[in-house]
Amino acid sequence: MKKIISVLFISLFATLLLGGCSSGKLSDAFDKETVEKSAKQVIEYLNNAEYDKVTTMFQEDLQEQLSADVLKDAVDKTYSDAGEFKEYKNTAVLGQKVKTTKEDSAVAVVVAKYENQNVTFTISFNTDMELIELYMK
Repeated sequence: MKKIISVLFISLFATLLLGGCSSGKLSDAFDKETVEKSAKQVIEYLNNAEYDKVTTMFQEDLQEQLSADVLKDAVDKTYSDAGEFKEYKNTAVLGQKVKTTKEDSAVAVVVAKYENQNVTFTISFNTDMELIELYMK
């Protein structure tokens, strides 16, 4: 099982690095520790069902589309049976250009261990440290 999770994490990381937009080195506009801390804060809010707090972290134009109800549904579909949060297993932070605007962004890929499964979160921030993407797998 550990091999599968490792392969999945490496595959996801490689996909991010080699995806359609340029990525790799974190822009000087970001502090790696701040990105990691903010990403973990998002996960903590999700774990505590504080979906409204997550929505306020999104870039303004995304807040309406990604309401607390939408986030709750996504969490329910992705890891409602995962059990209690145990620990963060892996965290990677990299830089990426937003496809549409070519602006710098920071992407945190965090693998969190729960009682019954691991969940991989991909969380992206703009230079104002607003959420611009959130994926759970």
